[in-house]
Amino acid sequence: MSITRQRIAAVIGAAGITAALMTGTAPAQAQPTAQALSADCRKAVQSAAARGEHTVTCTQATGTPTATSTAKSAAVGLTCRAGYLTYDRHKACSVSSLRFDIIEVPSGKLLGTMNIRVTQRTSLAARDSRTWKHTIGLYPTSASGAARGVIASLKLNCGKSAKTKCMVTSAPGAKGLSVKKETSFPFALKSPGSKTLKHKETPVVTLKAAVGSPAAGSLAQAATVRCDSVKGITTKAGGCVHPGYVPAFAMSRTDKNVKEAAQHVWDAQRKLKGHPGLPGVGKPLHRTTDKTLIKKNRGKACPSSLPRPTGKSCDEYPFASTKEGGATGIFSRRMINEKHNSTAGGSKYLLKAYKDNRILNGDAFWVAIS
Repeated sequence: MSITRQRIAAVIGAAGITAALMTGTAPAQAQPTAQALSADCRKAVQSAAARGEHTVTCTQATGTPTATSTAKSAAVGLTCRAGYLTYDRHKACSVSSLRFDIIEVPSGKLLGTMNIRVTQRTSLAARDSRTWKHTIGLYPTSASGAARGVIASLKLNCGKSAKTKCMVTSAPGAKGLSVKKETSFPFALKSPGSKTLKHKETPVVTLKAAVGSPAAGSLAQAATVRCDSVKGITTKAGGCVHPGYVPAFAMSRTDKNVKEAAQHVWDAQRKLKGHPGLPGVGKPLHRTTDKTLIKKNRGKACPSSLPRPTGKSCDEYPFASTKEGGATGIFSRRMINEKHNSTAGGSKYLLKAYKDNRILNGDAFWVAIS
């Protein structure tokens, strides 16, 4: 029996996407009174009594973090802390909590309680595989009475459709839990086929004590995973990312290889209406793979009729490979070092960012210039 009580407030941070759980104070330690039980647990007691049972168990999610907003800047590292789900393009971490109660029937007296900290970590292979790892750690912070010596088992639900749900290729067995010790449950998952698919894993935990029947409850959902095998991004095997996180393409004005291109973007972001692509100020750019639109963007911002000084080429911003490019009529152009221009848009800079982050047609991204 799963009981969820929560109020979520979205928080946007540079470390990834986070959502703060506003639950107030932590749950009190179990008390041997019926008043300590939730309404759902009291119903379970009544149902058990009607069946002639002497004990009943229930699980209660006391912290279920979720994330619903996109970040406004590049990830600088993930912070894994209680009440939060944090993720960037490649990794995710959440910390929630779970309470397991064993209840006497029909009195409603608590015979035992275990409070568990639940940590979930996801690691994606963005460049070379449609497989990923999802590890769940259960750390009992306290246990009393009959709730000592609990055995836990876990499974991952990853969609309903046989054609689109992800597959669990490796799953852990049941394990005993010990107070003040984390027990790890590693899963390996795979996205089927070669189509672009989105997956949302929902872990389900089942807890069994020496008395009472097992109790099952859903844990916090993980960040959505998107897997694809789009040509031109990376290997045929494809890869997976967290599409809800908006990545950033970064360049430096002190980088001798692209400094003139970086300086142009820096100036353009601050001059153009709406500050396109500027993290935390404007709106993100969106990649386009439409060759016709790319040609229009280039032709509008940098027509062939413009004279190019020796050693210079026409650089446009927003990039021609974005939906916000020159065809919109809002753009900046500048004659810059030809090598800087071609390098900035090449395989070690912009194209690399597209591949590393699996930025597909229509995906948003920021441009961070230092």
